[in-house]
Amino acid sequence: MHLPFGAMSLLNPLTALGIILALGILGGQIARTSSAVPTLTGYIVTGLIIGPHGLGLISQPLINATDEFVQLALGMALFELGRRIDLRWLRKERALLITAAGGSAVCFTALYLILPLFDVPLETAAILAVLALSCSPAALLEVLRENRAEGQVSERLVAYAGIGNLLALAGYCLVLGISRQDSGLPVESWLLAPGWIFLASAGVGLAAGLIAIHGNRWIGAQHREAQEVLLFALIALTVGLSSALHLLPALALLAFGLSTRNLPRGYAVGSPWVMRYSVVFFAALFVIAGALLDLRQLGDYLPLAILLVVLRSLTQVLSGTLMARANGLSRRRGALMGLALMPMSGTANLALLTSPALLPVSTATVLPLAIATLCLTELLGPPLTQLALKLAGETRPQS
Repeated sequence: MHLPFGAMSLLNPLTALGIILALGILGGQIARTSSAVPTLTGYIVTGLIIGPHGLGLISQPLINATDEFVQLALGMALFELGRRIDLRWLRKERALLITAAGGSAVCFTALYLILPLFDVPLETAAILAVLALSCSPAALLEVLRENRAEGQVSERLVAYAGIGNLLALAGYCLVLGISRQDSGLPVESWLLAPGWIFLASAGVGLAAGLIAIHGNRWIGAQHREAQEVLLFALIALTVGLSSALHLLPALALLAFGLSTRNLPRGYAVGSPWVMRYSVVFFAALFVIAGALLDLRQLGDYLPLAILLVVLRSLTQVLSGTLMARANGLSRRRGALMGLALMPMSGTANLALLTSPALLPVSTATVLPLAIATLCLTELLGPPLTQLALKLAGETRPQS
């Protein structure tokens, strides 16, 4: 079922955004009636229904026209994730840093060695293994907010996800460079260029953090509204500038958040408004994410996608369990922390899915397989994250 041409002609990006938000909130409220399903799952299912692969209420061109809004929503989530990582605390909790880095190494190695056994090319396996290190910041933060989750697992979960995303982005640059070494390009093109992209992206985020810190001090705490507008403007500027320079917006926003939390006088930058008003951005983000999903993409890639998701989750659960005592957790809660990392990040994948021209010809199969994996993790991830937090005893009932 698709809208007739006359009705379609009435739609423009702003009208489409209104429909996305209105129907998304309706779908989210329906999901809220079930304590086992998080609201954002309702958003995603709503997108599936109204999107181009469902009823066709929102067409693909209109979804493409909302790309800037999606980028901004992702930017807010990444900024907030980076802001929640306290490097001083991590220096004391070195076991968590070892857990995240070691778990990422085990996950990458397992996928890199096992996927080729199922006729996945080595270069494709390497890229998929790197992307599997990421965890969706928007999904994670929204589940934490909705369930008002607090405690040792929730606190460590955010830091673990932030470290995983940083490693995924760094690994993506490295693997992409190495995979192009046989392309005939000079060494500085395939090796130094990815390093430049990584450093420049981090530099843009650091610069935004310094501007936010000094700008907020100059404005003064008595003008909180002006400080909030400045912060929002810098998030938008960081997303736009890093995209225009063909850098990694995800890395720039993580670095932005990290700098405002950890640089001297970073306390001047507060971000409670990000989560207070994020429901508008996240509702649209997840409805659009659902609309982009094409379950027909699963097709022949479903077995491999299931294998990738299962291996990814098993390595994270195993890492969390083995290092639980060192992190001050019971083995059960350590395993639950690993399970809660199920939602796979669309932010790191965005660089892949929107830049196929950067990939070597030998990695052509990575796109449909990555899309199939994202379909599974976006649908199954949020409910499993919510379940893990509930079993850990860190959620509070809605008031």
